[in-house]
Amino acid sequence: MDLFANTQPIIGMVHLLPLIESPAYGGDLDAIYARALADARALSEAGADALIVENFGDEPYLNGEPTTAQLALMAAISREVKLNVSIPVGVNVQFNAWEAEIAVAHAVGASFVRVEVFVDTVVSAQGIVHPCSAQITRYRRALGASGVQLWADIQTKYTTNILPQALSQSALDAQAAGADVLIVTGAATGQATPLDAVAEAKKVVKIPVVVGSGTAITNVKDVLKVADGAIVGSSLKVGGKATNAVSLASTKAFMAAARG
Repeated sequence: MDLFANTQPIIGMVHLLPLIESPAYGGDLDAIYARALADARALSEAGADALIVENFGDEPYLNGEPTTAQLALMAAISREVKLNVSIPVGVNVQFNAWEAEIAVAHAVGASFVRVEVFVDTVVSAQGIVHPCSAQITRYRRALGASGVQLWADIQTKYTTNILPQALSQSALDAQAAGADVLIVTGAATGQATPLDAVAEAKKVVKIPVVVGSGTAITNVKDVLKVADGAIVGSSLKVGGKATNAVSLASTKAFMAAARG
């Protein structure tokens, strides 16, 4: 992948604390910035190839775009992160907030966005979510943001396709719709991604396929035998818990295993 020195990048997660107006918001904006910057610096120092800034703490997620205040905060934090690390930065706004993602990424100089529902029509806990490939590719062009890559989930975690189809067909659809990278996940955050599913996708597309969940120090070598990289959250956190801060020691150990 042309963004990275390593051919199989490890992308760490900067899981933001709950943002303003979300149910669990703690009332301290400075704490959100401080955690985000500490996590980003730890990932960079430990050797991660890139990171993704995500509003992980905002459950239950809105189906679509965030509020104006949340969008402003996401942009401000993402810019601070971008200025404090030398590795590529991605943006993910839950849930499937494609317009916010491209706008924030373009405004702050991020390299890519993660799009959960790109070509599949799915049912999530918050209702039906429609694919956005037609809209996001046009919006990216309208903004002049062609340098922002589209990393697209196929049959993403926490959802069920309304019309069941083979994962390979979703992969082909996503490639045809303009995805730069495909993401295959397990059923939920931290749950292992079936490697046979990754192999199924890779057989039919020419673009990279990365694992989006469940990669740990115990299985990273197996993952990288099949996938073109991995997005890693829980395994790099204190105690292996997604809601905790990034652990510098755990991330260094993980990266040593991945590169070993």
